Amino acid sequence: MSTSDRNVRKKEKRRNEIINAAETLFFSKGYENVSLDEIARKVDLGRSTLYLYFENKEELFFAIVLRGTIILYSLIEEETQKVKIGVEKLAAFRKAYYTFAKTYPDYLKSYNYFLSGRFDLSNININNKHKIGQIEHSKYYLEYKKLIEDTNSLANFPIPKFTTGEYLKEILNLRSDMLNILCDAIKHGINEGNIRSDVNPVEATALLTLIANSLDNMPPDLSNLLESQNISHDQFLMDVGDFIGYMVSSKVSKKLE
Repeated sequence: MSTSDRNVRKKEKRRNEIINAAETLFFSKGYENVSLDEIARKVDLGRSTLYLYFENKEELFFAIVLRGTIILYSLIEEETQKVKIGVEKLAAFRKAYYTFAKTYPDYLKSYNYFLSGRFDLSNININNKHKIGQIEHSKYYLEYKKLIEDTNSLANFPIPKFTTGEYLKEILNLRSDMLNILCDAIKHGINEGNIRSDVNPVEATALLTLIANSLDNMPPDLSNLLESQNISHDQFLMDVGDFIGYMVSSKVSKKLE
């Protein structure tokens, strides 16, 4: 390995250490309560040195949101590709989202905060052309991927160096892909006769996405109400999935006619 390659690898490793440190702080204290100075101290760097790796706090946060979005997308793609029938793909989508929420709750909170209106996403051009693919062929990524597989964890994998705008576009491109998977599953279910023909796939996609996002932000009074009936959060998530299935199922609607 040449000196140049070693330097590149060392810089990539340091950059990922900064992302991991920022992730720990954002997850424990919230985005608004973390400063760049605090992140720099956690990795024993000066603030000026931190700017050699990241332009600002937003860029760091977006790198972490991208990491979580990749995990969510990977889970959804893996589960939905296991089945062929539309209604089964819809169930697989819900299962993947449930797995993500249960296994990676901090990534889900960061993802939802990213979409909360705190950041201006209005002028981002979504073209579904992904830049993330460039990291998949790097030796560093392949070595890290093996570590991920050995530890059975998707967290802490390296994220390539993008600009702030490129991070935004990549996150929204992946989100667009996930929405298309959900919408296509509903369309297939309608064509196969398992989902009601009067269901609008786009409206259903929007509604199901809103429901999924709101489950992470349940008001305390509703949480207390469920708890008073001995309904756990996990049980509630599974029941919501069943409710959604009943809402769109053509078989249920025919029984009611």
